[in-house]
Amino acid sequence: MTITESSTRVPHLALTLAASELGFHVHAGFLDALTKEAGIRPAHIGAASSGSYVGGLYAAGYDAQDIHRMLSRKEMLKSVIEWKGPLRGIGMLMNMRGFTGLVSGRKLAAHLRKYLGDHQIEDCEAAELSLSVTNLSKGRPEIIKKGPLADFIVASCSVPGLFKCQTIGGDAYCDGAVSDSSPFHHFLEDPRVSQIMVHVVRHAERETHHPGPLTIANVFGQSHQIITDRLLDISLECGQLKGRKVLVLTSVVPRYRWAKKGTPSILFEAGRQTVLKNIEQIHQAACRVKKTADFIPSL
Repeated sequence: MTITESSTRVPHLALTLAASELGFHVHAGFLDALTKEAGIRPAHIGAASSGSYVGGLYAAGYDAQDIHRMLSRKEMLKSVIEWKGPLRGIGMLMNMRGFTGLVSGRKLAAHLRKYLGDHQIEDCEAAELSLSVTNLSKGRPEIIKKGPLADFIVASCSVPGLFKCQTIGGDAYCDGAVSDSSPFHHFLEDPRVSQIMVHVVRHAERETHHPGPLTIANVFGQSHQIITDRLLDISLECGQLKGRKVLVLTSVVPRYRWAKKGTPSILFEAGRQTVLKNIEQIHQAACRVKKTADFIPSL
């Protein structure tokens, strides 16, 4: 596990990797260019859904190129394919108790533990990590900063209907994107953080007024985009009210295709290009520090 030595850790900078439809490689590419070409390592990482997968591995010490390779292996795809999926689908159609998703998440968690072992969120050294989840037991969004890293990554990625609700410590959790798709509001109250960057991934067809026929995939995708856009707008409004500047950087990419050769590399490079095209803004944000008085919490 290695993070590039050519970058500088910026103590006051927080980076949020927003939820996206399978935007794993794009987030990895963004981190790669940020740490290498831009030479910047954020001290704080906030992440939701697919951002949690990439952000969790990065905070645990993996280089972005390593994460890209992990995501590109067949083992990654196999970790989300379970033969009991069709049976769970029948249970879901019958609204049976306990049948809340096609994928249990156990194989995905086991796959992650090959790289993370029993690593805890609070033990991450490359960056202080916070993961967005939706706590169904308590009926609220939560930012998780402590606990089993692999389990909470899976919980943050557990899209309702696709993944079964994940039970951790007696509580049931699902996808962080349901309630907090761009988790940076907690950074607004953190006296250690003066600058916040958010990396957003959008699909090219969502940028047009003709997203395609109304298939279930398109309906889900459009709904997801509408929710994430609105949640981001609300968080940005909160930031403005608090007088905090948030730099939002967006990667517009083609839809991820599991079986299409070369797609991971295209998406990885798209994330890199977002940094390279905005490198001046990124350097300005990383170098801008608040006055000392602004770091003193109000009593």
